[in-house]
Amino acid sequence: MTDLFEKKEIILDNEKAFANAIGTVIFERPKVTFWMIMLPILLVYFFFRLQKIKNGRLKFSQEFMVIRQKAMELALEAVETGKRRNEDETVRQSGLKQALARPYGTWLRALVDYYSDLLAATGDSFETLARSAYRSRTDFLLILNRLNTVEKDFYAALKPHMAGADGAAEIITAIQEQSRNLRRSLAERIFP
Repeated sequence: MTDLFEKKEIILDNEKAFANAIGTVIFERPKVTFWMIMLPILLVYFFFRLQKIKNGRLKFSQEFMVIRQKAMELALEAVETGKRRNEDETVRQSGLKQALARPYGTWLRALVDYYSDLLAATGDSFETLARSAYRSRTDFLLILNRLNTVEKDFYAALKPHMAGADGAAEIITAIQEQSRNLRRSLAERIFP
């Protein structure tokens, strides 16, 4: 039997892999060209860009995991104590403007529900935890679709605040599309 802290690590490892997969799409790796081999200075520039992308992916993954780690701590506490803490305090501590606080809180609650279900399940891998918690592809897809919806709502509220940032809308769209695709693939892999 896997204890709660091992389950926590299994779930967070899955979420980190999810973040890395999305980061790979957003920070597309440059391709080596014939000219880079012929002109070594271009190869130096290629490695510079490659390092910059690697650092960008790492930073993206860290930022992507912030809400997930907060939600995991709340879920872990709820499963350990049998009492769920009000997530509103966590939302207030985030310091977000009111327009973002409500969708952020909804997203946080959805993640806490998801993680609580997985933590309460039995299993020693993410796949067995998900099968134990949700029993069918339909049930699993329902929670994954809920996550997609609340994330979409948060990003919709965030877009006006990011209007001045070049490429922000495209990045948000890429995150949403990749999240949907990855979650659907996950459900198909776990529930064939």
